Amino acid sequence: MEKRLVLITGGTSGIGFGAAKALAGTCDLALGYASNHERAQIAKEALLEQGCKVNIFSQHLAGYKDAKMLFDTVVNSFGKPPEILINSSGQIKDGFFLQTDFSIHEKLIHEHLIVTMAMCQLALKSMYGKRYGRIVNLSSISGFYAKRGQVNYAAAKAGIIGFTKTLALEVAHRGITVNTVAPGLIKTPMTSHIVQYLENSSGKEIGRHIPAGFIGEPGDIGPLIAFLCSDDARYITGTLLTVDGGCSLGDSGI
Repeated sequence: MEKRLVLITGGTSGIGFGAAKALAGTCDLALGYASNHERAQIAKEALLEQGCKVNIFSQHLAGYKDAKMLFDTVVNSFGKPPEILINSSGQIKDGFFLQTDFSIHEKLIHEHLIVTMAMCQLALKSMYGKRYGRIVNLSSISGFYAKRGQVNYAAAKAGIIGFTKTLALEVAHRGITVNTVAPGLIKTPMTSHIVQYLENSSGKEIGRHIPAGFIGEPGDIGPLIAFLCSDDARYITGTLLTVDGGCSLGDSGI
């Protein structure tokens, strides 16, 4: 039986790679990444050991044109469009709103929200005809849990939540599910400076921010994404699933 093809933006590191590892063996993988070729090659070799087809695609994603270039390259490489899409790419650029040049806000919103919307539109054209598709968009607890210095990131991630819910409503009748996963602090290259600060602090500092008492890893997210991409999740769409060790529940009282 032919394996379904999964396209994962940001698929060679962090949460995207965690999802790839959880899906490897059951699906073929197209992994998008920006520029770290060495890390991408290491990720590819690790996944090939699990018995699936894996191709890596270097493409910086800043808008629709970039998204289309990646999507078309993937289709040409595998000879078919992806049945499953996971949008996991994007960086953070923290800074107080009034002290940050507006071009940075605009750039970040394009990288997260506009690219997610573009990838979804490109993938949905074939999913719609096949009456099957799985889309998982990565948001963040920052989309609904305020943190100083993350105005642009919060705007983008909140936008992804609203976009996902409305899109899910529009395409559910075609057998397509669209869901959002909102992680809290996860150990990834993007968050290394925050993780290092907390791990160098006392144990109480981590507990003060995360009730579970530890920082999450991509392996805490990947299996959930894989489940949402499976046939077992056919009745789950338009949901927002938070994975943050209780961080967004409120004041821990510590």
